[in-house]
Amino acid sequence: EGGKDLMKMYSSIIGKAGEYRVTSELLLRGYNPATRVVDDGVDIVLNNRKTIQVKTVTTPHSGFYTVSFANASWIKGKKAKKGSSLLADYVVIWVVPKNDFYIIPATLINGKMSISVGGKNGQLYTKYINKRELLNDEVK
Repeated sequence: EGGKDLMKMYSSIIGKAGEYRVTSELLLRGYNPATRVVDDGVDIVLNNRKTIQVKTVTTPHSGFYTVSFANASWIKGKKAKKGSSLLADYVVIWVVPKNDFYIIPATLINGKMSISVGGKNGQLYTKYINKRELLNDEVK
């Protein structure tokens, strides 16, 4: 049981580091990000009102990185299930070893329990690497 607690703490630390890393990148590129204290589905709100959920991955599996939404408490309806929608406008996935930032519209992720980025299994999202211009326009 102690190992599970340690892994959960490590996961929380990595997650928070990812939020700060993404916030830092946004600041350096002229955005004015506001971070949320409580993760209610949105980690960062931009001055143009676009919202971001940050996911951080550190370990590849078979050459790609998997982000799971199965245990997420930040999905509309509380419990994730096939067909669930994200609360944020975008998910930014920071792949730590590659220092890549996938900026993916939530509409492309809604309904999925997990997605993969990097490697052959994650090529669907390759065009979203460092796609910061998606964050520029006002929310409609």
